[in-house]
Amino acid sequence: MTAASFPPAGSCDSHVHVIGPKSKFPLSPERSYTPMDAVTGELRAMLARLHLDRVVLVQPSFYRTDNSCMLAAMAEIKTCRGVAVLPAKVSDAELDDLDDQGIRGLRVNIASSGAPPLDVVREQLFAAARLCERHGWHVQMFVEAETLERIAPTLQELPVHSVIDHFGLIPPGTSGSALRALTRLLQSGNVWVKISGAYRTAEDPFDPRLGALARTLADANPDRIVWGSDWPHTPRHGANRREPMRELPFQNQDTLGLLNLVPQWLEDDKLVRKVLVSNPARLYGFD
Repeated sequence: MTAASFPPAGSCDSHVHVIGPKSKFPLSPERSYTPMDAVTGELRAMLARLHLDRVVLVQPSFYRTDNSCMLAAMAEIKTCRGVAVLPAKVSDAELDDLDDQGIRGLRVNIASSGAPPLDVVREQLFAAARLCERHGWHVQMFVEAETLERIAPTLQELPVHSVIDHFGLIPPGTSGSALRALTRLLQSGNVWVKISGAYRTAEDPFDPRLGALARTLADANPDRIVWGSDWPHTPRHGANRREPMRELPFQNQDTLGLLNLVPQWLEDDKLVRKVLVSNPARLYGFD
């Protein structure tokens, strides 16, 4: 794929966040850290600079179940879908309204809360899945590799598809039981993986071993892989737990460079189009 043809038309960033302005959309007082603002206009500018046509907004942990900031951004960006966070019980009317606004999944954030007991994680996943069933949404989860291995049987029991954030937080260069569990989940067809947030799983997002990891996951099921930048690159979780109200800068990451890794990782033009265009189109209902 030439530089002139990359990214292909219809490409999607499947994992970004919008934040603020906090004067209008205040963060939850129960948050574990405070990021800077990253408003809708800045997101639009990033998408234009990277020549990306579609985007998926993901509800961040510091907004808890208040999805109003994300929904406001989605109303402005027409080629947009969203992944919300909701309490365990929500009315059918609210679910219908969220579906109309472009919500296509519900997120369960496991990694940010440490290592909760397995029965607690199961309860969270099934509660989200029950809400997702009404409109065929998916359950998305941010989960540590060792926890992912423990919940793999649960994911096969869910009545809807699952999406795993950020390579399943499996470090590059490893070939242990967590990776085997994730490849089996992909092969089942019930689970998707985002090759996103490369700097969340590797000290260096340009570590060449990430390419081998991405190809291993794509080989397991090329129809269940999507990519995301993780813009605006929020601070590392737990970076400021002693002073969670003090605003922290974003991580200094090269968003364009992260996108340009995709063809380097996958080494196949048809697979690149799947990961950036056709797979997210199916998962998020862009078509």
